[in-house]
Amino acid sequence: MSRRGTPSWKQSLLSCSVWVFALGAVGCVVEDVPETSEPAQSVEPLEPGASRTLTISGQPFTLTWDDDFGGALNGGQAKSFLNTANWTKENLGVNYEQQAYTNRECPDNPTNWNYCVENGKLTLLARQERLDCVVWQQCTTSSQCGTNGTCAATGYCVYDQNRNGKYDHEECAPSNGASNPPGNGTTYSSGRIKSDEKVEFRYGYIEFRARMPFADLPAGAIPPNGMWPAIWLLGANTAITNGGRDDSSGWPMSGEIDIMEYSQIRENPALFPTNEAMGFNALWREYPEAGEMAAASGGWQANACSDWPNHGDAKCDGDVGGARVQWPGRTIDYHQWHTWGFLWDENGFKIYIDNLPQNGGTPVGTFTIGDNATEFRQPVYLLLNNAVGGELGCLGWSGRSCTSSAQCANGAACSGGKCQETPGSCVNIDWAAHGDKAKLEVDYIRWYHRNSGYPQAARAACQDNNGDGNPDNIIRNCGFNEDFTYHRTDLFFEGGGGLTDVINEGGTRGFVQWVRVDNGGSQPYSVQIRQEGFPLSAGTTYAWKVDLKSSVARTITLKVAQSASPWGVLSTFNCNVGTGWTTCTGPNFTPTAAGTYKFEIDAGGTAYNNTQVYVDNMYLGATANVCQPDCTGKLCGNDGCGGTCGACRSGTTCSTWGQCTASTSTCTPSCSGKTCGSDGCGGSCGTCSGSSTCNSSGQCVGTAPTPVRKEAESATLTGCFAEAGGDSGSKVVAFEGGDTLCWSNVTMTGFTTATAHVGAPYPSGQAQLKFNGTVIGTLTLSTATGGWSSPNLTNISTAISASGTGTLCLAGLTHPNGWIYSVDYLDLK
Repeated sequence: MSRRGTPSWKQSLLSCSVWVFALGAVGCVVEDVPETSEPAQSVEPLEPGASRTLTISGQPFTLTWDDDFGGALNGGQAKSFLNTANWTKENLGVNYEQQAYTNRECPDNPTNWNYCVENGKLTLLARQERLDCVVWQQCTTSSQCGTNGTCAATGYCVYDQNRNGKYDHEECAPSNGASNPPGNGTTYSSGRIKSDEKVEFRYGYIEFRARMPFADLPAGAIPPNGMWPAIWLLGANTAITNGGRDDSSGWPMSGEIDIMEYSQIRENPALFPTNEAMGFNALWREYPEAGEMAAASGGWQANACSDWPNHGDAKCDGDVGGARVQWPGRTIDYHQWHTWGFLWDENGFKIYIDNLPQNGGTPVGTFTIGDNATEFRQPVYLLLNNAVGGELGCLGWSGRSCTSSAQCANGAACSGGKCQETPGSCVNIDWAAHGDKAKLEVDYIRWYHRNSGYPQAARAACQDNNGDGNPDNIIRNCGFNEDFTYHRTDLFFEGGGGLTDVINEGGTRGFVQWVRVDNGGSQPYSVQIRQEGFPLSAGTTYAWKVDLKSSVARTITLKVAQSASPWGVLSTFNCNVGTGWTTCTGPNFTPTAAGTYKFEIDAGGTAYNNTQVYVDNMYLGATANVCQPDCTGKLCGNDGCGGTCGACRSGTTCSTWGQCTASTSTCTPSCSGKTCGSDGCGGSCGTCSGSSTCNSSGQCVGTAPTPVRKEAESATLTGCFAEAGGDSGSKVVAFEGGDTLCWSNVTMTGFTTATAHVGAPYPSGQAQLKFNGTVIGTLTLSTATGGWSSPNLTNISTAISASGTGTLCLAGLTHPNGWIYSVDYLDLK
C-alpha cells in the first residue's frame, strides 16, 4: 500500500514516479523496568475459542502480545478509548489520499468520531468533511505563520484556512512536520494508528480478524468506489520518533509488508471484471539492475514483488537476490469477517486468509528473504488505516485502457485510450445514506513467537577493535552484517547524486555498503557517505579507520566533523583506494569540546561520475578501548557493557535471542464468577446458547436486537409538522410543549439506549420518551446548535428499559421560547 512516513531527507520520493503500498507490525513493548526484575505473569482474557498457544508445522508457539479491543466480538461492550500502551494516532499526507487522519474517538466525540473501540472491535470510520491539518513550517512565534496561522507547541505552524468556520487543527492526529505533512482542506477524515515505539517485534506469527468497508450493505450489492483500508508493517528503524534505536532509516530501506490491503473499487465488475480487490505486498530497497537509476537523489525505486494491483509493477524476474513468487490479488466476500495469518522467520514469510497454518492451511503467498531483502530480518511495528481515494483508492489503477468514458470510474474522461481519473474522482459514496458503513472493523490482533526461538545475527568483528571480547566501536553496525543501522548509513549530496545499499559481497566480507556515484558533482564533498550522530567527549583521544575499495583507483577524503553547523572538522586525511580492499587509518584526534559528530567519506568529483565505492569495517572509538553498548539484533538483554538493550513489560521475558517474548511459565486457569469465555490460559469457562452471547465479564447475556431508526417524518404528528432539511430524510419542526411524535407497533425488548438527532438555536429543550403511555426517558438538548431553517443537528441520548410491542412517543415539555427543537430521527439501540 505504501502509506509510509518518510523523514524529510526522503520527501522527494513522493514527487517522483514511485508508488507504494502499506504495511504493519508489532513487537517488544519497552517500559522502564529494570532488566534484573522478574516480570509477573500478566494474563488478559482472550475471546472465547482463542488460545495462548498454537502448534504450526509441529512447532509450538506462545502468544506474546495481543489487543482484543474489548473482548468477544458483539459482546455488548461499551464505548472505550484505544489502548495507548499499544497505539499512537498519526496524520500524514501520502499517496495522494484524500483524507486527513484525526484524533477523535467515540467516547468523547459521539457524533463525529473516526476511532471507536466498542462491542468487542475497533472501528476506523471515514467521514465526508473538510479538515485543515497541515503542520509543516518550523516557528517560534505565530507571526512567522502568516494569515490564520498559529505557532503550535510542537514548534511548527498550524494553518486553519479551509473556510469551514472553525479552528479545527486540534482535531487532527499528530504530525511532527518532518514527514509528509497532511494538506489543508482535505475532503474527508479517517483514522490511522501505529504501534511504533510501543509494540515492536521480530519474526513470529501475526493473526488478525477484520471486515471491509460497506460490509453492512445487502448481499450481492456492489459497494461504492474509493475506500482503501490496510493492516501492514514497517521496519522499526524508519520512524521519526527515537526510542531505543536510531530510527533514521528511510523508506524503502526499512522494508514494508502489506499483509492486508483492499482496493474496494475493484468490486465494481464494470471496471474490474476479475474482482481481485484484496491484495498483499512486500516492498524493499533493491540492488538496481543494469540501466536502473535512483528514483530521487539518495532514494530508491522500491521493489514490489507482486503483480497486484497493476499486473507488472513487480520486479519478480528471478534476478533480485533470492527466490520470489508473484502475489496476485484475491476475490473475497467483503460482507464477511475474514482472518489473516502472517508467518515470519529468518527465511521468509507466508500469508494466509481464513485457511490458517495452525489448521494446516495453504498460504496465498510465500516470500523468501534473499541477500537484498534483509530489511525483513529486522523488528517491525504495526499500522492500521482506512484511506479514501489516493494511489489504490482511485489512482493505483489509473491509465487503464478505454474506448469510452463508460469504462472509467464515475464516467471520467477517456482520452488517448486511457482513463483520466484523479486521486479523488472515483469516490462515489452516498455519505448521507451509507457514510456510517465506510469503516474498517478489526476484531483482534495477536502476535505469537516460536517457543524454540529464532537465530540472532552474530556481532561483527569490527565491534571489538582490540579483541578483548568487549565492544568498543561507537559505530554500532560497523560491518553491515545485519543491515540494521543504529546510526544512519546514508548518502548526502551537495551538487552530486547517487544510490546506496547494503549488499552481500560473499566470501569473508559478507555484507558491505555499496555506493553508486551517478553524478560526482564539482567537489569531493558533493557525494558524502556518512554515519552520524556520535557523541564524543572533550579530552578523549579517538582512533578511526575504514575499509574501502573502488571500481576505479582514486584518492578518497575522510573526515570526522561536527554533524551540524559550523561543521567543524576534528580530523581529516586522504586515502589512496584501489580496486581491491584497502584499510584507511586516520590519525588519532582529541576533541577540545564535547559534541555530536559524523564519520564522512567524500566520494564526489567530476572525474568519478558512474563509478562505485564499497565500504566495510567502519571504526571510531576511544584509544583506551572504552566499552560501547552493542545491541546488534537485540531489543532487550545485555548490551555487552553492563547495561541493557531494553526492558520487557510485565507478562513477557527477554528471550535468549534478544527479544521480549511470552513467558512460558505454567498458567493457572481462572473461571471464578464466570459462566463462559476464556479461562486465561487458552481454555474455556463454558459456552452460551444460540440465543445469547458471552460478555466481557464472562456472563451469558441475550443477543442485542438490531438497531432501529425511526424517522421523525414517518411518525404520527400532533401539533407539529415535517419539512425538508434533515441529515436523514426530512425533519419535524414547530415541536412545542404538549406536541407528540408517535410510532406504532414498535418492539422495545432488548433496547437500552434511545438517541434523538435534533437541533435548536437555544438550549434546554426537553421531551419525554413514552412507551404505551409510560415515561421511559427524557431527551435534553443542553447546548444550542444553530437556527431553525438550517440547524446543525446533534445527537442527544437517554437510557431506556422497556419490553413488548406498542406505541412509542416523543412528547414535548413546555419551553420558554416555544419550539423545543427540530427532530430528524430517533435511534433505538
